[in-house]
Amino acid sequence: MKTKLLYLSLFALPFLISACAQSSATKSEAPAVNSSQTSISKDTASEAEAVKTALNVGAKMPSFSLKDSDGKSVSSDDLLKQGNLVLVFYRGAWCPFCNLYLNNLQKNAAAIKEAGGNIIAISVENPDKSRTVARKNDLQFTVLSDPQLETARKFGIVYELPKETDETYKSKGLDVAKNNEMEKAELPLGATYIVNRKGEIVYAFLDPDYKKRAEPEVIIENLKKLENSAENK
Repeated sequence: MKTKLLYLSLFALPFLISACAQSSATKSEAPAVNSSQTSISKDTASEAEAVKTALNVGAKMPSFSLKDSDGKSVSSDDLLKQGNLVLVFYRGAWCPFCNLYLNNLQKNAAAIKEAGGNIIAISVENPDKSRTVARKNDLQFTVLSDPQLETARKFGIVYELPKETDETYKSKGLDVAKNNEMEKAELPLGATYIVNRKGEIVYAFLDPDYKKRAEPEVIIENLKKLENSAENK
């Protein structure tokens, strides 16, 4: 617990400062998109643009195969065989808001599972860092590594950090591009998707503000609705 508090105290302040420099837009609903959409343009979007281009309700989840925190390959097809998915994209082990959110999801993991959902957390970081996140937050759900944000790009949720924000992070000791082993300081939106057993997106939380995340209660409510609709068919 002391280690976690120290970690937060060291990193929370710079990110709160950078957050103030960014526009704190209210949650906007992304428009429905064609289910065949699998990527965005080569020019990385801003946070607000990524919300608009992101896959949304009604789209088909892009297929993927990523390594878990133990280095084992996990495919989307295999995950769908286990039931409805709750896909959670997070920025990385360095982000205190992400760690708090993942920890909150773990506290609600049993209820989410009971409602018919399997949590899958995804970040650009390598399996070693994913393992660190899983251990630090005592996560009992799957954590996957998305090199170069290839899967996040298929969802259309990748954006490039504004130059000023990137410089602020660097001044506090974090080089996002170097940390992610990429040429640009790119990150995914803090997006959450619920995907049914057919691979269809039935719920999407998309917001340009990384401090705003899908509440576990809302996830559970939507999973229950999904299960009830499936039973009525």
